[in-house]
Amino acid sequence: MTKKIKRHLHEGEEIHYIEQPSWFKYHKQLKWSFLLLPLVDAALKKYSTHLVITNSRVLLRHGLIGDHSKGVSYNNMTTVKVNQSAFGAMFNYGHLHVHTQTGGHADLNFHFIKNPITVKKHIEKRMRG
Repeated sequence: MTKKIKRHLHEGEEIHYIEQPSWFKYHKQLKWSFLLLPLVDAALKKYSTHLVITNSRVLLRHGLIGDHSKGVSYNNMTTVKVNQSAFGAMFNYGHLHVHTQTGGHADLNFHFIKNPITVKKHIEKRMRG
């Protein structure tokens, strides 16, 4: 999957950290996991979705055949927020919201991310430069 991520990088851009969603993101599909198709679908979605932290921006990328991405550079970011329920804290997942200078709603959302506080620290470290 790194090959698909590298297609989105600019010249000179380096990957510093990659994270994927938790299996909890696919809890509705997994409850039907006795049927093979929902389990395969959940696995394909999980392993083709990435939050990538590079030296110049944060990139959200997903898609197995199609390819969808959205990136925000550090100099446009204002805050990074983590929402984590008690259940999420027990199982180390949460929601990450990156806000930019445009204000209002978060410009980059990553739901059910593993290690959300670690990811937030990685992003904030690079925001400070």
